[in-house]
Amino acid sequence: MNPYINYILSFTTALLAYLVGWSDMYPPATATLLIFLGLTFLAHGWLAYRWKLTVSVVTEEPLLFKPVSVTLFIYLLWGLDFLYEGGIPILKILFGQPYNYRQFGFPSVHVFTVTFASFYTVYLLGLFLSTRKRIYLILYVINLAAALLIYSRAMLLFNLFASFQVWLFYTGGISRLQWAGLFVGMVVLAYGFGWMGSKRVSFENGKSYDPSLFLNIGEATSGFRNSIVPPEFFWSYVYLSSPLANFQQNLNTYPVPKPTPGLWARMINNEMLPDFISKRINRIFSTGRSDEHAIPGKPFNVSTVYSRSYCYLGWTGLVVMGLFVACVPLLYAYLLPENSYSFAGLAILNTMYFFLFYDNTIRFTGLSLQLAYPFLLPVGEWLYRRLVHPKLIA
Repeated sequence: MNPYINYILSFTTALLAYLVGWSDMYPPATATLLIFLGLTFLAHGWLAYRWKLTVSVVTEEPLLFKPVSVTLFIYLLWGLDFLYEGGIPILKILFGQPYNYRQFGFPSVHVFTVTFASFYTVYLLGLFLSTRKRIYLILYVINLAAALLIYSRAMLLFNLFASFQVWLFYTGGISRLQWAGLFVGMVVLAYGFGWMGSKRVSFENGKSYDPSLFLNIGEATSGFRNSIVPPEFFWSYVYLSSPLANFQQNLNTYPVPKPTPGLWARMINNEMLPDFISKRINRIFSTGRSDEHAIPGKPFNVSTVYSRSYCYLGWTGLVVMGLFVACVPLLYAYLLPENSYSFAGLAILNTMYFFLFYDNTIRFTGLSLQLAYPFLLPVGEWLYRRLVHPKLIA
């Protein structure tokens, strides 16, 4: 698996879901949208065929930073978040206590906590697959559970998908029985995703549990409401299909602006740089990221990796963004060092590209910063040897 195949798989699945038409709020898909996506599929298909990078799952155990010690360190960081919050998010929700996930996390440290914890979770699975030592599987589950403790469906979903990529690296393929197991797992995950979402929305509306609330928000069609499909699955359907519907809404309604140097600079800053950088640049120049012109009156405001580029520069922005999306994996593959962490970096890159159908995950610090750890961790190990244990230097 490589980033380009993941891009094609996710956009194709999202497009098929969009065309099913289970929501009355969606605009019809136009030929313009289908042609644009088709051209990107052709480009990414060719790049997937030309992809040369292969990685091996780690085969040696770490000598310096023992996984048990690293896991304790990670949970120490989570402890800072919990102290700052005044409780553990999942418990606050279950016991009906006030909680705002947008304000969760110890300032300045939380970004490192989330990204390093996620990267190390993926790394631990590779360590287990290569050594078959049960302790690493236990540590993997312990680190994976952090996403549940902070009640972050996004973090859980990203970590599980990156773990699946690592498993594909290790096995090299999927048997029919494994495909069946994967399908069952995806169904369970989709149901759980919907249950957690319905629980949160019910909590915000002062109810114990009412899945119909989200059906009303997403304007589920009578065909879906009367079907045998449980209402919890409507969450996955909307999250899968609404980004393309919003992209179509942009193409239908947003007037194409005239390109200017200022719009070029804003697009490059806000769509091509990690958001922890772009937000600081925006504060310096008292500007911000362009709004997405999503379906009005709805909370579903994500619209794939492409919509905001269209808002900045029209079709010029779409073409430039399409080229940028195509080039990022080539650059990362060229720069990625060969070490014990490189397989996790590629798994994160694949995850990032799978979720481009949803939003611009290239700029999302929660994923993009993880790409730096295969470069940074070997440097940290070298510094540790040099400063703490100089005798370990060969």
